[in-house]
Amino acid sequence: MQNRILGTADSAQRAAAERPRFVARPLAKGCVTLLAAFPLVDYTLRQFAHPLGSIWDKIVLVILALIALNRVMRGHRPQVFAWSRYAGWYILYLIALLFVGLGSPGTSFDGLRADMYDMLFGLLLPFVVEPEDAPSFLYLAAALAILVGLDGVLQYALAVPIPPGWVDVGEHVRTRVFSVLKSPNELGAYMEMMAPLVMGMGFAEKNRVRKLIFLAGGFLCLVTLLLTYTRGAWLGLGVGVVLVALAFERRLLAVVVVLGVVGFFLPPIHHRIMDLFSQVYYIKSSQGGRLVRWQQAFDQLAGSPLFGAGLGRYGGAVASDKGLSIYSDNYYAKVLGESGLVGLVLFFALHIRIVGEVVQRVVRRAGRGQRPIALGGLIGVIALLVHNVVENVFEYPANCLNYFLMVGLLLLWSRTFDGQEENHG
Repeated sequence: MQNRILGTADSAQRAAAERPRFVARPLAKGCVTLLAAFPLVDYTLRQFAHPLGSIWDKIVLVILALIALNRVMRGHRPQVFAWSRYAGWYILYLIALLFVGLGSPGTSFDGLRADMYDMLFGLLLPFVVEPEDAPSFLYLAAALAILVGLDGVLQYALAVPIPPGWVDVGEHVRTRVFSVLKSPNELGAYMEMMAPLVMGMGFAEKNRVRKLIFLAGGFLCLVTLLLTYTRGAWLGLGVGVVLVALAFERRLLAVVVVLGVVGFFLPPIHHRIMDLFSQVYYIKSSQGGRLVRWQQAFDQLAGSPLFGAGLGRYGGAVASDKGLSIYSDNYYAKVLGESGLVGLVLFFALHIRIVGEVVQRVVRRAGRGQRPIALGGLIGVIALLVHNVVENVFEYPANCLNYFLMVGLLLLWSRTFDGQEENHG
């Protein structure tokens, strides 16, 4: 199945056989498998093995870093991602801010960790994952997304109780599903990235049984996305589909029409969307909601417009935990407030380069049978970036790590398209 859908070429397999033996390959594959199944692994360990649950991903990162270092010392020189250079500039800038903020080293270090930690997994991928192994990890991630989607639908059917704060005043919904990600907003962000990829695998599949499984699984993911009642995720997916449709595949616009009709005729979804345009919502948002929080980001720049208030001092989990700031409900506002215009420009440059590289290396080079998966991956990447405009999506470890993991795996997969694995070692 892997060769038929994701297109691992025979020449790529021959090139793999000619490379020096990857001794730690089984260990590296095991670690990346855990990352591809991050939501389920993290939930299980935190529920039933709490001490391990809080550190397991750090252990995985150290193991992967040691494997990568060992391979480099043995002469392995894979082609790094083009976005790695932009990530390097951003990380160097964050480290500089860390030293500037040494007056409060704990806050600065926590802020640095929060901003760059998940990115490190993506930067390591070319050193620990062979391109021909990328399809199996994409399939694993898709399979997990289907299971999470099924769990979300079951939660709705069972009307699982939720905290009153998850529902707006005057709003009546059966429940907001959250699955193993513990929050409907976090689950919505996960589904908006994975649902297009799963659907793409369904459209690309030739085997009827597997096609049905993927398409049904993708449908479950979309239903679960709706049942999270997360407007930011709906917005992100909608914008992602529209942009990709206009640029590459006009037939995708039919998806937007269908989702729009569904939203109009289902009362809870219709109410949730129309509430955004009400005077009550505007008043609440101006008094203590998103509008006032976004304004605070600009207020943070008054003293230092170029460099911001400092790492961990505004808009995110670190600042909230230390009583320095509430959540900004806009990750870009959070970056602007704590690292200034310089930080925001570097952050934008990094993610614009990621989108550009996915377009150039994955979408434009994908064959006809691979194209639905490539477009699905691109939609998910754009959706998550759009969602960050109205929520701190990258504050959710499962989603930030999944973003860099999916980007890296898609780019590694693209190196098998023509059998030229662009490996300089």
